[in-house]
Amino acid sequence: MNQNLFLVLNYLDIFKTADEGTLKLLGLPESELKLILKNLSQKGLIRRTDSEWIIEESGEEMIRSYRERLLRESGRSEEFMEYCEEFERLNKEFKELVTRWQLKDEGGMLVPNDHSDPEYDFKIIEKLSMVHEKTMNVLKKICEIIPAFKIYAKRLENALNLLMNGNLEYMVDKSKESYHEVWFELHESLLKISGMKRVE
Repeated sequence: MNQNLFLVLNYLDIFKTADEGTLKLLGLPESELKLILKNLSQKGLIRRTDSEWIIEESGEEMIRSYRERLLRESGRSEEFMEYCEEFERLNKEFKELVTRWQLKDEGGMLVPNDHSDPEYDFKIIEKLSMVHEKTMNVLKKICEIIPAFKIYAKRLENALNLLMNGNLEYMVDKSKESYHEVWFELHESLLKISGMKRVE
């Protein structure tokens, strides 16, 4: 299984369904993406509906087996687990920032953040940039073991740049390639490949 095929099947395993427009976020050339989807479909690993691709049970089994093999053959599974634990600590920091982004403390009461206070929002973005820098350091080490994860570094960088330029929707908006959405996908990918349990 090549790196790009892994990315597609991994994405579908996380979200179970996706249209081709969404899968383009993985950064693959359109012609290659179509070929990968065709090959996966012919092998019975995914199937097509009117508008989406859906992963089959056989596809879930294949990507699960491939993740295990990737880690085993790297010979660095213990090191990889340490990096995943580092990311979990950063995930806690990130979740706190997201909560502060969505809710403001006004007189001891938490109220929805209407984003009418640019200074408040920018302070959170500044703190996010600090978390981002630490995340990039961890992700760099992860990518030395699993190179396919490089796409997440690129997507997180893009989301942060858009945020820093005033595009506030790129913090948590589900309809865009927001920082939160890319972070969620990266976190799910790390949980699946490491076997670690989600910490709520």
